[in-house]
Amino acid sequence: MSVTESAAKIADRLRTMDFVHVYAHHDADGIASAAILCVALRRADIGFRLRFLPQLAASDVECPEISVLCDLGASVSELPEPVIIIDHHVPYAKTPYHINPRLEGLDGERELSAAGCAYLVASALSSDNRDLAGLVMAGIIGDKQEVCGMNETIVGDAIGNNLITPGKGILLPGRTTREQIEYAFSPYLPGLSGDAEKAEEIERKCQEMTSDEAYASKLLTSIVMQSSASDASLLSIYGRSWKLHREIIPDANSLSAVIDACGKAGKADLGFAVAAGDAAKEEEAWTVAAAFRKHLIENAASAKEIRPHVYEVKDADAASDVADMLSADKKTPVIVIGRAPSYLKVSARAPYGSDVNFEQFMKQSAEKFGGAGGGHASRAGGELPPGCEAEFLSTIPEFA
Repeated sequence: MSVTESAAKIADRLRTMDFVHVYAHHDADGIASAAILCVALRRADIGFRLRFLPQLAASDVECPEISVLCDLGASVSELPEPVIIIDHHVPYAKTPYHINPRLEGLDGERELSAAGCAYLVASALSSDNRDLAGLVMAGIIGDKQEVCGMNETIVGDAIGNNLITPGKGILLPGRTTREQIEYAFSPYLPGLSGDAEKAEEIERKCQEMTSDEAYASKLLTSIVMQSSASDASLLSIYGRSWKLHREIIPDANSLSAVIDACGKAGKADLGFAVAAGDAAKEEEAWTVAAAFRKHLIENAASAKEIRPHVYEVKDADAASDVADMLSADKKTPVIVIGRAPSYLKVSARAPYGSDVNFEQFMKQSAEKFGGAGGGHASRAGGELPPGCEAEFLSTIPEFA
C-alpha cells in the first residue's frame, strides 16, 4: 500500500467520525502536522480536541477508537489497533490505520515528515486543502529533511499552485538582521549568537547596502569574520529559501523556528495558533521564540564536555536543540544529556548516512533502564530515570 493509499484509508475512517482526539508532538513538525490535520477536520465539520506532548506512552491515549497521533505513536508497540497514526519515525505500532513512509520503503528521516503525511491525509479528505501545503515546509525544515522524494512532490505541486515560491537568500530566522544574528542557533554562531551589541553593529553596516546582493554579501562577510562557526555552519546560512503565500509568517525558516520554539517553551498552543493562521498571536509568538532561542544559546555556550563527544547542559529540556547546535560543527556523533529532578534527558545526533543507529541505541537503553526512547537513526533521544546516569554513560560505545 502506498502512502497516498494509506492517507485515503485514514481519510475514509475520519469521515465516519463526529469527534476526534488529536495528540501531537510539541516540535515544529508535530505542530505543523496537527495544524494541517485540525484545519482539515474543521473544514470537514469534524470536531476535535488537541493535546501536545513531548513524548507519548500508550497510557496517554484515552479513547483509542477516536484518537489520531501526529508525529507520535509509531515507536509505541503496545498501542491499541483502532488508533490512527500519522508519523514518520521507525514503526513498531501494529495498527491498520498508519501512514508512515517507512512502511512503504521510503526514507522517513529525509524525504517525508509527519507534516507531509498529514497533508496527504488532508488532501484525501478534500482537494480544497491543498492551500495547507506551506505548512509542510515547516515540518521539513524543523526536522532537517530535504526537498526530495515525496517532499519534493508536495512542494512541487504547491509551487505550481502559487502557494510557495522558491528563491535564494539568508536562511537565518528573524524579522530583522539583529534578530537573525542575536538569536542564531540553527546554525549556532559562536562569538555572535546571544550578543545583542555585535548583532546591532552588523545590522547598522548592512543597512548601508543599496541592493539585496550587497546586503547578503555584507552580512555573510561580517559573520565569517566575527564567528568561529564551522565551515558547514557558515555554508548553511545562505541557500534555497521558500516564500509561503498563505501563512502569516511567509518565510519558511522563520515560521518553522517560531512554532518550534513556542512548542518547546511550553506554549505549543501559541505555535499552533500561528501555524493555523491566527495573525493576532504572531507578535506574542515571536517574543516567546526570542526568549527560548536566547535560553538555548546560553545552554549551548555553557555546555560542558564530560567525556569525548558527550556534553552536559544545565536545562534538561534544552538537550535536544543543543544537540542539534553542537552536532552541526562535528563530523562525529554527539550526545547531550541534561538532568531534571525526575528524569535524565538524552539527545543523540550522528552524521546522516553514518553507520551509527541512535534510534536503536536510545530505544534499547531506555528500555533497559525503564525509560522511553527512539527517533531516527541519526537523530534520537529519550528520557531515563535519573539514578541510571553513571551506568548509562558506561554503555555509550566508542562511536561517541
